[in-house]
Amino acid sequence: MVTNPYLQQMVETATPVQLIGILFQRGAELMDEAEQALHSCNLERAHEALVKAQRVVAELIGALDMEGGGDLAVNLHRLYTFVWERLLHANLRKSAQPLQEAKTVWLKLKEIWSQVEAFKGGV
Repeated sequence: MVTNPYLQQMVETATPVQLIGILFQRGAELMDEAEQALHSCNLERAHEALVKAQRVVAELIGALDMEGGGDLAVNLHRLYTFVWERLLHANLRKSAQPLQEAKTVWLKLKEIWSQVEAFKGGV
């Protein structure tokens, strides 16, 4: 349930391409939040942010068309799974290193997706 009316309207009116961009943005924000929480030893806040980030990644995994997406879907699945697993390890170990590994891949994927959005015009 979305409690922010602005965010709810943005999600409801977004194209599929824009929705994926929103997920990439939210995932990056949550990873930043988790990183800050780990550095300040706020383990509860880190846990919450990491779990939410994993949910964002899981949404993208679930959105992949594994039957019709060919090699692209397979490779994205591998990358998303890597990110998800690194987030899990960061949470289990309360360690910034696996989080940084996840974040590096995530930010590159986010950058690539922003290029797709610019090319597609948000369609």
